[in-house]
Amino acid sequence: MASWIKKSFDATGVTEYPAGAGLDELQKQFGGGSVILALDVSGSMGSNDAGVGRNTQRLSQAVLGCKAFVREAVEARYEVGLILWDHGVVGSVAPDPSPAGALRLLDAAVVSGGTDVLPCLNLAHSILLSDPRNDMVVAIFGDGDLGDLSAAKAKAAELAADNIRIITCGLGDSSAETLAEISTEKSEVPRTASNDSIVESIASMAKGLVRK
Repeated sequence: MASWIKKSFDATGVTEYPAGAGLDELQKQFGGGSVILALDVSGSMGSNDAGVGRNTQRLSQAVLGCKAFVREAVEARYEVGLILWDHGVVGSVAPDPSPAGALRLLDAAVVSGGTDVLPCLNLAHSILLSDPRNDMVVAIFGDGDLGDLSAAKAKAAELAADNIRIITCGLGDSSAETLAEISTEKSEVPRTASNDSIVESIASMAKGLVRK
């Protein structure tokens, strides 16, 4: 006679075919997560070339770096969204398993406007909380100040309280140090880009998607 006793186990119901209603929830819990890449498209992003309102040299390099970040994030099983920001929100795409929407918006990016990261943080917060995931990240690239730094730090604290991580990269030491004020990364040296390393530096933020 068998000496074992059959036990019942409760788990998310995904072992059936077609997949049960629990599949989406399991993917949210154990998938890579969601990341919103936030690209500064303020007027100073065009300072390496003449003119505002078109895809200038500095922005062109940033777009290439963002595309590399998007590819690496997708490979890491993150849903990827995008916000283009200056003193407001210029355009946005919610996180999606397909990078197509983010890549299309990147191709349409032009420089304009001033600089204020607060509207960007507000929108990223709202988007990520509308569909919570196990890991939620905002990755921000900028080349100048953040507007009202006290307001930006207060908002960043709200995101952190909701388990949203913030990783940053700044163009030049001053920008990098300012962005580090709202980052949740624990690093002695802020992630810094130069005019010659914009592509590589933005792409390197994808390494921050892996929790230490």
